[in-house]
Amino acid sequence: MRLLHNISLRRKQMVIIMLVSTVALLFACAGFVGYNVLSFRREMVQKTSVLAEVVANTCTGALDFNDPKFAEQALRALRAEPGLVAACVYDRNGGVFAVYNREGAPAFTPPPFSRWAKQEFSGNFLRLYRPVQAQGDYLGTVFLESDLTELRQRLMQYPLIVSWLFAASLLAAFIISTRLQRIICNPILHLAQVARSVALDKNYSVRAVKQSSDELGQLIDGFNEMLTQIQERDTALRSAHDNLEQRVRARTAELANSLSLLNATLEATGDGIVAVDLSGRIVCYNNKFAAMWHVPAGVLETGSHEEFLAYSATLVKNSDRYLARIKELSAHPEAEVLDVLELGGGQVFERLIRPQRTDQAVVGRVLNFRDITERKRSELRLEEAHRELVQASRQAGMAEVATSVLHNVGNVLTSVNTSASVVLDRLKKSKMASISLVAGLLREHANDLGDFMTRDPKGQQLPAYLDQLSGRLADEQAFLTSELEQLKKHIEHINQIVAMQQNYARAGGVTETVKPTELVEDALRMNADALARHDVKVVREFDPSAPDITVEKHKVLQVLVNLIRNAKYACDESGRDEKRLNIVVARATDRVRITVVDNGVGIPKENLLKIFNHGFTTRKDGHGFGLHSGALAAREIGGALVAHSDGPGLGASFTLELPLQPKKQIT
Repeated sequence: MRLLHNISLRRKQMVIIMLVSTVALLFACAGFVGYNVLSFRREMVQKTSVLAEVVANTCTGALDFNDPKFAEQALRALRAEPGLVAACVYDRNGGVFAVYNREGAPAFTPPPFSRWAKQEFSGNFLRLYRPVQAQGDYLGTVFLESDLTELRQRLMQYPLIVSWLFAASLLAAFIISTRLQRIICNPILHLAQVARSVALDKNYSVRAVKQSSDELGQLIDGFNEMLTQIQERDTALRSAHDNLEQRVRARTAELANSLSLLNATLEATGDGIVAVDLSGRIVCYNNKFAAMWHVPAGVLETGSHEEFLAYSATLVKNSDRYLARIKELSAHPEAEVLDVLELGGGQVFERLIRPQRTDQAVVGRVLNFRDITERKRSELRLEEAHRELVQASRQAGMAEVATSVLHNVGNVLTSVNTSASVVLDRLKKSKMASISLVAGLLREHANDLGDFMTRDPKGQQLPAYLDQLSGRLADEQAFLTSELEQLKKHIEHINQIVAMQQNYARAGGVTETVKPTELVEDALRMNADALARHDVKVVREFDPSAPDITVEKHKVLQVLVNLIRNAKYACDESGRDEKRLNIVVARATDRVRITVVDNGVGIPKENLLKIFNHGFTTRKDGHGFGLHSGALAAREIGGALVAHSDGPGLGASFTLELPLQPKKQIT
């Protein structure tokens, strides 16, 4: 089949036709010969069967009367058939009754007896058995043997006949196909010529000529339609190509401008920028990058990122950690990282690494280095200043608590002084001196006491006077006892406030597990006299499920005392008849919220954003330390302090959020 691939279509079609014709003729000749052989054998069997029937009818009487000679005479009549070479008649017992053997034929040996009719071709002979019957009785069997000489002669003539027939048929097929193949070949060759012309000249305006309306005509129509579409697309493609060239030129110019702008931008930025691909090759960098790292020109000219890493590792403080970090980042090029590098010379670089993507695929990384040495130094100075400010705010907060304590102690001392003055005045006006007068009279009349009591008018009035005096003295004793009890309570209150302040002062920096309600009660006790003096009603709303907290008690107390004191001032300044302070203790997930709500003067909305600023205050005698230090203290213990107010005259609420566990220190 491969031989047919490279020959012309005309020859290819001729070869195919001749091959098909040859195969068809071979099959036809084979069928012809086979059919003739089968027909001859069938006719031979039929003819021999007829002879066998004739011999059987002739030998019926001979077998019936046991006359072998008559049977032999009947068999000799078979000499008229030249193809019959032998014959035999068997009796009913299978014995040979009569035999015929043609002259010149090989000696005949009767074959085995068969009672039934049959025939077979064996070698070059046809052997046939036919039974001999008379009125339904079996008398014997006739056997005939014919040779196939005539068939062999025919077969010898067949090759010549088939050869002449084969040659004549092939010649006729060649002549006819030569003329008829043009019907198919010419349109195809014409179509191929047009296609070749189109392929070579790129001329899509030519068309193939349609010569028929069959499949070849449809093929030519389709080819012409395809050329039409190609011509249209070629025209559109040329137009698009021209437009594309213009766009490419414009885009190239735009890209050159953009590249120039990009380079200018890279050089104008204060950061050092370098881009590397996934293989570690440096793609581009700006001069700031080389200046920041003081990179030798030879390192950057090679474009090797490894050489730069080896060089830069000599500049950083911890080179092993630096290289290990680079190796870790190289294993994850899609990661975006922001870290800080410290150089041995004291410089600090902020490094930002971002992946470079093309069609969502990471093709490299861009490293941005920023010198933050001065910023770090400023941050250190700012942090030191912040620590000092926190310390000052803490001291101010503690001073706030101490001031509150001293204020409350002063209030109690005022009550103590008042009670002592009342007792002193009462003692000055006491009737105790009258007892000494009575005692003097009794001493004067010690010798005539009976007469004095019964006869003297003064003596007669003395019992009534003593009775009145005892009542007055009893009243004075009760009054003085009551005042002294109040004085004792005031002194005990002072001792409690001082002891509480000492306790919280000693607890600085130490965390304890306490109930939040106990902290609130301590703060209220420290402000109890001030709240009572200003007629501020305290409403407690404590959630019994609020858990214990572990905090620095003095810091929480600092915040609560300040909040309660501010709420008292807000209520007092509002001028309301009913001054109310609500303290709410509730649990919120992993925190406890303590909210101090007052119905005082409220807070303007613009002040809510700056109320916790250091030094900000709206009170004439305020200093602006309290809320600021409270916010700092809340932040230090991991909590938060939040203020809310609906506006002036509508009161305010301050919520202190405290964690259940102390804030973990970061090391």
